[in-house]
Amino acid sequence: MSDGQKEALAIQALGLLNEQVQARIVHYKSELETSPELDAITAQVVAQLKAMQAAVSDTAVAAKPPEEMEEQQMRALAQLLPRFFSVQGQFATRILKPIGKKIAKLFFESELHERSKGDKDKIIRHAEQGVFYVLSRYKNRLRAEAEGFEFESPDVRQDTLALLAKTERDLQVAFLSRRSPELNRVMTIYTSVLGDFLQKHLPPRLEQMAKVTIRVSKAARRPGSVAYKVSSEAFSDFRAEWERLFMQQMVFFCGDELLERLTQGNEAFQEETVKFFTDPHVFSETCAVVCEQLYDFLCLEGFLDLPVDWRVSLSTQE
Repeated sequence: MSDGQKEALAIQALGLLNEQVQARIVHYKSELETSPELDAITAQVVAQLKAMQAAVSDTAVAAKPPEEMEEQQMRALAQLLPRFFSVQGQFATRILKPIGKKIAKLFFESELHERSKGDKDKIIRHAEQGVFYVLSRYKNRLRAEAEGFEFESPDVRQDTLALLAKTERDLQVAFLSRRSPELNRVMTIYTSVLGDFLQKHLPPRLEQMAKVTIRVSKAARRPGSVAYKVSSEAFSDFRAEWERLFMQQMVFFCGDELLERLTQGNEAFQEETVKFFTDPHVFSETCAVVCEQLYDFLCLEGFLDLPVDWRVSLSTQE
C-alpha cells in the first residue's frame, strides 16, 4: 500500500473505533426512582471528595506551573508504556486472544455476505457456499411460500419451518468450517505481525508518543490539573491523540508487513482473505482491544482517571 492508502485506512479505522466507543456509552433514565436516604449520603460523600480534590488541586497548581506538570506527566507516561508493552506471561491471553476472537467473528460475518465490500460478487469455491447464498437470497420468499401451504396440524407447520431454518444453518456451518483452516493460517501470521509491532516496533517510539499525546491533548493545562495523573476531564482528548498515533503506527507497520508475509510465502491465500486483512474494521477492533487494556492499566497505576460512563462492560456484548 502507498502512504496515502495507509493514511486513509488509518483514518477509516479511527472513525470506526470512535463509533464503537460511542455505542458503549450508557445513559441512565432520569425518571428512575432512587432512595432519598441513599441519595443524601451519596451527595454528601461526593461533596467531601470534591472539596478534598479541589484543595489538593489548588495546592498542586499553586506549587507547579503547567509546563512543569506537563513534563512530569510526560515522564510518568513514558515510564508506564514500556511496562505495558513489555513481554509478559499473560500478554497472549490479555491481548492476542481477544483480538483473535473479534477478528474471527468479523471474518465469518464477511464470508456470509454474498458480495464483497467492493460490491463485487464473490467467487463460489464450495458447493455449500453457493447453496447457502441462494437460500440467503430467497430466505424470506421460501418462508412465505412454506407458510402458505395447508398443513395437517400446527405441529407439522412448525416442524416444516424449523427444518427450513435448520437447513440454512447447517449449510452455513458447513461453509464456514471450510473457511476455518485458511483463517487459522492467516491469523497465525497476523498475530505474529502484531506481536512484532507491539513488542519490537512500538517500544522505541513510546517515549515520543507519550510526549506528543500529553502535549497535544493539553492534559496538564486544564483547570484543576495535577502533575501525577491525567484527569477524567482530559481523557477524551488524551484518548483521541493516543489512538491517532497508535493507529498510524499500526497501519503503517502491520499493513506492509502482513501483505508481504501473505504474498511472499509458499502458501496461496484467496483474494477475499487477503483483502479482508486490509479492512479498516480489522485495525479498529485490534486498536480497541489494546487501548482498552492500556487504559485499565494506566488507571490501576494511578496515572489516568477514567470517566464513569466512558464505556460499558464488554462481557454483555460477547
